[in-house]
Amino acid sequence: MKIGIMVFLLLLGIFLTTGCTDTQDADPDIGDADDQEVLPVEPEDVDSELPGPDGAEVFTYITEENNYRTWELWPLREEMYASTSIHGPLLTTYVSEDAESAIRNRAGSLPSGSMAVRESYDTDGELREIGVRYKVEGYDTEHRDWFWAAYTPEGDIIVDGRVESCQECHSVVADNDYVYTSYITDTPYREIDVDIRNYSFEPDSVNIYVGDTVTWTNRDSAVHTIDGGLFRSPPLGQGESFSYTFAREGRYSYMCTVHPYQTTGQIVVTG
Repeated sequence: MKIGIMVFLLLLGIFLTTGCTDTQDADPDIGDADDQEVLPVEPEDVDSELPGPDGAEVFTYITEENNYRTWELWPLREEMYASTSIHGPLLTTYVSEDAESAIRNRAGSLPSGSMAVRESYDTDGELREIGVRYKVEGYDTEHRDWFWAAYTPEGDIIVDGRVESCQECHSVVADNDYVYTSYITDTPYREIDVDIRNYSFEPDSVNIYVGDTVTWTNRDSAVHTIDGGLFRSPPLGQGESFSYTFAREGRYSYMCTVHPYQTTGQIVVTG
């Protein structure tokens, strides 16, 4: 009898010990803190901040952090457009998103943080210089806060900062936020109508600005076309129209290809 009781107590002790152990192992709040696994904290995404007014920082930003060649072209400018400026005969200009919007809407000035990157090419199409204008709030209030920089194609700094020669040259267009490339004042783009009447363009000569649109409407019963080389319309029946927005300066002669000796005109575009 005593032996039976002892065996029963021994088994009961083993059962209780095992149960406590299982319960302790199942409880995540019990145990040595040093033995618990610590999960790594995932880093948060951080947007690239705008650089300071420093030539090296700006070049790193536009080439490594935020490739300027993925930006929009300057509104109404082709990828490589002719120029008579000191920067070279052929230019390509890219603009940051906030700058592009302000230019297109003729906001009058570009907002702080705006950037424009100009690539200058020679007549053979070889890149010879990269220029940057960057508006930094409070940087140079006398000259609309523009930071200027020019680089070799390899990224070596030619000039940067408050470049006096840039300020003097662009002061001619200070009212246009020191911008030569196009008007950004609040003067709206115009739409000019030209009628085709009695086998003539009326008026046959029009003076406009870059960004203006000309619309030709055929008032004759005969079919006419508009052909200026750079711009061409389909055959226009009576009452039909054709429009073209002029994005660069120049003198454009055009004609009706159906009546080339009767119906001619010209458009003179200034910047």
